[in-house]
Amino acid sequence: MSVRRPAPTAALRGGAVGATTATLAVAAHGIGGGGLPDSAALTLLLAACAGVGAAVGGVPVLSRSRWALLVALAAGQSVGHLALTLAPDAHVHHGVPALAMLAAHAAATVVCAALILTAERLYGPITAVLRAALEPPVLGVESARPLRPRPPSRRAPRLAVLAAGLSRRGPPVFA
Repeated sequence: MSVRRPAPTAALRGGAVGATTATLAVAAHGIGGGGLPDSAALTLLLAACAGVGAAVGGVPVLSRSRWALLVALAAGQSVGHLALTLAPDAHVHHGVPALAMLAAHAAATVVCAALILTAERLYGPITAVLRAALEPPVLGVESARPLRPRPPSRRAPRLAVLAAGLSRRGPPVFA
């Protein structure tokens, strides 16, 4: 039985799903009329979104498919909304139409998916450019040869600071 390895961008996708889900859940919740969360709701939201991000980054099926990304983000928005409404001292939806809140969370899901897919598409070219820019230049065939290790020195290492302050002269000899 072969085990599928995660995509090279699996960690990127998982982290991005967790971070953008939390950020856009708060934004969509506020735009939909829910208001800003207090510290307890924010803590619960961050824990829930970290779990969603870890699941997306760790499960190979979720780290490869566009539809799985959209489903994971929708689940993350649902979990985010639930975390924002379950926290102690959470707000109550006073006269806020459920349709506006649902539309704000759906729009946040689509925006998150577009941002993450764009980042994944640009990941390969950007890392190739960075590798090319940060690698030392190869000047010729001779410089590409592996260097031979230097044989160890038989002399004990001497620090310049200690050598300047130490004298090898002993006390005078009286005969």
